[in-house]
Amino acid sequence: MAGFFGFIREKASNYSFGGLIMDQLESLVQWLFGGLPTFIGILFRAMFYKLIFRRLRGFAWIQPRVTFVCVHKLRIGKRFGVNSGTYINAIGGITIGDFVLLGSNVTVSSGQHDIEGAEPPVFARATIPKPIVIEDDVWIGAGAVIMPGITIAKGTVIGANSVVTKSTEPYSVVVGAPAKKVRSRIAAE
Repeated sequence: MAGFFGFIREKASNYSFGGLIMDQLESLVQWLFGGLPTFIGILFRAMFYKLIFRRLRGFAWIQPRVTFVCVHKLRIGKRFGVNSGTYINAIGGITIGDFVLLGSNVTVSSGQHDIEGAEPPVFARATIPKPIVIEDDVWIGAGAVIMPGITIAKGTVIGANSVVTKSTEPYSVVVGAPAKKVRSRIAAE
């Protein structure tokens, strides 16, 4: 049991008391409302998240089993849709524009860990916040991973299972791991 409490004390040392309480409340609410099926569940989630997100404009279509972390650092525009199984960790701050759609099982995480050197263990290191910006009119395909510190430009489409490691150009279509631009959505003039 001492190992368990030592583990908790070590992980909690990187958080403020208020931050720990907020994280626990987020988890509790997601447990209560996160799995509610049908349109009723979508309505409950939209109403609740409007109260606790840093900003949520308009109606958000949030499917069951979407996980949000650090919602007090999450800003979302109008007409946002996210499918089941998606994980959004805003520890470094995430800003999402208007008319953004995330497929199922997408990961968007705005924090990373320093991996240089042997000590302390990577697990024990503080998270390095790196903000993510997802501009207007973006579609992120199922299973994609958005790495910390990048901007997804206006009009970008990200193919399924892509790993986005660099900022994108406006109206680009990117695919692969790492994601690369394959074409533009705008016809050449």
